Amino acid sequence: MNLPTGFISSRSDILIDIVILSLVLIVPVLIWSWSQVRQRHYQNHRNTQLYLGITLAIAITLFEVDLRLSGGIFELTKNSPAAGTFLLNFWIWSHMAVSITTALIWITLIPLSLSRFGNPAKPNAFSRTHKVWGRIGMTTMLLTGLSAIPLYYYGFIL
Repeated sequence: MNLPTGFISSRSDILIDIVILSLVLIVPVLIWSWSQVRQRHYQNHRNTQLYLGITLAIAITLFEVDLRLSGGIFELTKNSPAAGTFLLNFWIWSHMAVSITTALIWITLIPLSLSRFGNPAKPNAFSRTHKVWGRIGMTTMLLTGLSAIPLYYYGFIL
């Protein structure tokens, strides 16, 4: 299946461009959400994380459908001058490792946090666990966004 060409580069399709743009845009929103907790605006943090989780779930689902229909990331990047090189393969596998780790953390932490903190959100006995895993999840999400940029560059722009 051939999707329309993306709006960022000539070798990617529109869904890949949407995913890369969402990963880049999510980083500042994630940092803002973290600042909300530090300012004790727990409900803002809760709502922002929930919307980020929903947005990412939709973007990732569309991306996975795109990958399946297109034959996978190696098929999509086969026209890159970096195809088959250690450099592109490193970024593909690194990005996959951190993105899968991030997804597992978020898929676990969001529902658990929603059930433990309630609405409106406020600190409680679960706060310490949430803080530890939230920091790990935020770090892996930042790494997911950062690793997507060189993958996109070497796979679709170069």
